[in-house]
Amino acid sequence: MGHHFTWAEVYERSDRLADRHDWNGLIQLYDVLDAALCDTPAADDRELRQCRARVARVAVFELPAARAADAIRILEREFEDGVAHSGALWETLAHVRTWAEVGAHLRHPLLRHLVAHARVLRGEDLSGVDGLDPEAYGGVPLSLAPWEAEFWDVAEHPSSSGRSSGGTAIASLSAVGREGRRRLPPSGGRAVPVLAAPEPLAPGAPTYCFVGVSGPVRCAADQAVARYLHGLPAHERPSYATPLPFAAAYPDLVLALGGSSAYGTVASTALGRIAVWRMLRGFAGLDATAPATEVSAFVAGLSCLTWELSSDEIWFLHLAVHHGGVSWIVDGQDVD
Repeated sequence: MGHHFTWAEVYERSDRLADRHDWNGLIQLYDVLDAALCDTPAADDRELRQCRARVARVAVFELPAARAADAIRILEREFEDGVAHSGALWETLAHVRTWAEVGAHLRHPLLRHLVAHARVLRGEDLSGVDGLDPEAYGGVPLSLAPWEAEFWDVAEHPSSSGRSSGGTAIASLSAVGREGRRRLPPSGGRAVPVLAAPEPLAPGAPTYCFVGVSGPVRCAADQAVARYLHGLPAHERPSYATPLPFAAAYPDLVLALGGSSAYGTVASTALGRIAVWRMLRGFAGLDATAPATEVSAFVAGLSCLTWELSSDEIWFLHLAVHHGGVSWIVDGQDVD
């Protein structure tokens, strides 16, 4: 097969091979496209990369457990070449395979941990598994903390779980229907520091993030919200915010910090979980070596507020987090 094949032909052929369970043919198709890329100038390789990524998604999703080593070889090749075209294939692998089926074949340190955290979010407890280090990427434990599990339902947030690269989960933390809303106070005091994008979620696996996080503000959560929103025109400024437990905000934080957005950027629940834990450790002043129980104790002392803006559409997250006299704003919107 030459690299003159079109996207439509590769799409149809990869599906046909998978439907027939012709695993050797599917792997060969990937390898031919991969070899063709080596002979193609970078300026002319866009369609070829998309074709190879399509075959990779089908292979990682469809190859049976007995061919896990082949699926992971393809996953590692795509990851090494960048994730722009193939997306978060580690999420696809974690969706269809247990750790017992793939763990022994995962040798790339970062991919090994990304698959592990994606499996943890699907209910596996990987505490104590050889070759997994909770401190390696931000001090994230290899089992769900009770506050993580309270509102998390992976069935509602499948992420990349099929042959297609579409279907990104949506982050939209809404105050609609929540009880106990409170009127915001006057916006006295200095403005909240400008929001900054979180640090790279994990080296080698960048993703777009529409949410920014403020520095610490020494005031109550409702005062921080009022000060933060003061920069909006008066007619767009909400008058109320609604309290909620941090655990209720956790699923939306995982999605937003993991790259969920209006457009098809790389989105990963595993990256989102790592980002949430790194954020919490930063808020609490805990480094990656501090026990996860200390983070959970910090979470137990959090109070949060959320609010809505008239400009909210589908992708938005508005959250104030408060602990011990200090507040932080986690906020953002994305539009289609």
